[in-house]
Amino acid sequence: MRKLTKGITPKFTETDYERLQALAERDGKPLAAWCRDVLLRVASGSQPSPFQFGIMAEITATQAILIDLLCALGRDGKITTQKAQEIVDRAHNAKFKEATQLLQYADARAAKLRLDTADSDEQTRKEDRHE
Repeated sequence: MRKLTKGITPKFTETDYERLQALAERDGKPLAAWCRDVLLRVASGSQPSPFQFGIMAEITATQAILIDLLCALGRDGKITTQKAQEIVDRAHNAKFKEATQLLQYADARAAKLRLDTADSDEQTRKEDRHE
């Protein structure tokens, strides 16, 4: 666990603060931790562009549609137009939330890999110094 020793204190309007608080709550994080994560993500350049986010949302929706259609076809042997439309609508309604979750998961995995690599590099340097 890294020791956090430095701080910054930005000021916000009441409206902006409430908006940030809602975003932090949506992600299940305290506001300070959420702000730190967002600032570090922006500083590292790992924030997805609107284009990348849109593509991820469409891929997510397409995958959900395909899986649900195949499951319905396998279960019922046919798919009505109404059932197909329900599947498509459900996927499109969920695509941005699911894309956000996938991007957050990928970012967390990448951060863990970076930390693991940094730890491994540090261990190698320590071993080299002791030889």
